[in-house]
Parts: sequence; C-alpha cells; structure tokens
Amino acid sequence: MAKKRGKTKVTELEKLNQDLLDLRLKHTSMALKETHKLKETKKDIARLKTKLNMQGEIND
Repeated sequence: MAKKRGKTKVTELEKLNQDLLDLRLKHTSMALKETHKLKETKKDIARLKTKLNMQGEIND
C-alpha cells in the first residue's frame, strides 16, 4: 500500500510542476494577477520533495 501512496505523491509532484510552469508563463505574459501563487507553489513542491526524499521515493 505504501507504494501506491508514493505514486500518488509523485503524480502530485508532476501536477505541481505543471502548475508552476503555467504560472510562470502567465507571469511572463503579464496575465498573472496573484503573483504570490508562484512562491506558494514552489514551497509546496519543496515540501513534497522533502517528504519523498525522506521516504526514499525519488532520486531527484
């Protein structure tokens, strides 16, 4: 069961990375009004990577 949770977290990490890319593109085109979301998303990615590294799930 732990493997399945790890896959879910990796999938969540991929989603957060895609969200960050979308936010960066919007920010570049001056369409992003809530620029604080960039910082929040980066922190969410770091938190998730930390959890995964502690569990030994990723080698990034």
